[in-house]
Amino acid sequence: MTDTRRNTKSGRTVGEKVQVRRDNGVVGGTIVEDFADSLIPGDRLGRDWAQPHRWAIALDTGVLVFVDDSDLDDSDTAAAR
Repeated sequence: MTDTRRNTKSGRTVGEKVQVRRDNGVVGGTIVEDFADSLIPGDRLGRDWAQPHRWAIALDTGVLVFVDDSDLDDSDTAAAR
């Protein structure tokens, strides 16, 4: 599981095209929401399950996923813009 609270210093913006690492490879998508202002540390959340993620990404396949910066593939970011 990624640690959401350590992945909140990104220069990405809503509407930006990104590449998302998934179990079956890398998939293109578009950022539709940034939840950085809503993230709280795990010790204040009161549980260690269902941790919130920073980004809502609409994948090019039509699927909506919630991921952190560490799930985005920076190697293809320039090509996705």
